[in-house]
Amino acid sequence: MTTSADVENSSVTRASVLIRTLDQGLWSLGFFVFNVTAGVSLTVSEFASLSVGAALGFIAVGTSRAWGIYAPIVDAAKIGVRPEDSIDRWSSWRGTIAFATVVAIASFLWIGRGGEWGYAAAVAALAATMVISDLPRQVLIIRGSYSRAALLAALYALGALVAAGALALGVDNTALLPIWFSTLLIVLAAGLVLCGTSTSTTKSDSHFSIAWRITAEAIYLGFGSQIATLLLYLIQDDTATAGIRFAYSLVFAPAFVIIQSIQPLIFKQFATLSAQGTRAVLAVSVRWNIAVALGLGACGLVGYTALSTVFSDIGPATALPYVVPVGLAILSAQTFEVALMATRFFVGPVFTHRARLASVLIDVGSQTIGVFVGGAAGLVWTLIVLSALRITVSVAMLVVLPRRDRTETS
Repeated sequence: MTTSADVENSSVTRASVLIRTLDQGLWSLGFFVFNVTAGVSLTVSEFASLSVGAALGFIAVGTSRAWGIYAPIVDAAKIGVRPEDSIDRWSSWRGTIAFATVVAIASFLWIGRGGEWGYAAAVAALAATMVISDLPRQVLIIRGSYSRAALLAALYALGALVAAGALALGVDNTALLPIWFSTLLIVLAAGLVLCGTSTSTTKSDSHFSIAWRITAEAIYLGFGSQIATLLLYLIQDDTATAGIRFAYSLVFAPAFVIIQSIQPLIFKQFATLSAQGTRAVLAVSVRWNIAVALGLGACGLVGYTALSTVFSDIGPATALPYVVPVGLAILSAQTFEVALMATRFFVGPVFTHRARLASVLIDVGSQTIGVFVGGAAGLVWTLIVLSALRITVSVAMLVVLPRRDRTETS
């Protein structure tokens, strides 16, 4: 007997892509509105501190997804289990709560060192709740329950619009973080109800080895992608910290709607196509990379034009010097991620683990040198050079895939 859940859990279709895009669009709208409201209503110093909390939160979100979502999918693919049936909800929750706790402590100490311990505590609580509230939605996405995930995103977007409206009507800006926090708690509660109690206990003998390596890679990637914000805050350049965050969360937010909505489906498709060999996966990789590049290019052009003209006299205009380097950094990171996703199903976990570690060590080391030697300008040039290098390596990895396939089958 075929149920509605079976239909919703079917493979990638046009309808599923549209619903996922709506889901991610609403989620990104919520984050976008919260960020714009914060950027307009908070001082530069307060927004810079919030940016650090968000940066650490993003690292923990990526780590949580790696442990509780992506690792089970990879493990399940190796033993012929569908991605929809791969997630162990108890293991996922234990990991998420642990990562949220770590990010709360890190945010509190990093921001509070300046003496603003009350504000640091508020940002820390918000960062931890961002991490925890993300998991139910990700579980629903992988299970194919795209409409339920979209409902959670709609709640988040509604909360953001309420916050923006309240502040526009004259409510004190200190209400922003409590409203944001409360919205995430509502999303979390609804997500727990919608996910139900379904779980999986199917694991291969190498499950924990795969999980730890993928999680470690996520930590590396998270620090590599957020290190610029953390470093600029460390040297007390609040304007540059805010500018970097505005470039990520405002200028390129529309592109993230598409990237974040479809990328989980691409990962599921890789898992399905891996049985057909590397060339099937490569074809999808190339098309996806082209789409990402076009989307980021369009966002960068429109964003730069708007910030330099219509919005040149308000806070978000601090993003102008960082549009190009941040755009290249996002493009190179996505290209590298796709290359690793594609190769992950055909090589041992040690290779991708070492590739990620090498990339992040170079990222962190060079950006640290760039910031402490040349400040924000040094960071800009470092990002440009690193992006070119990462794209070159990513293309090389994808080119090697079909050659490896031909060698093994000859």
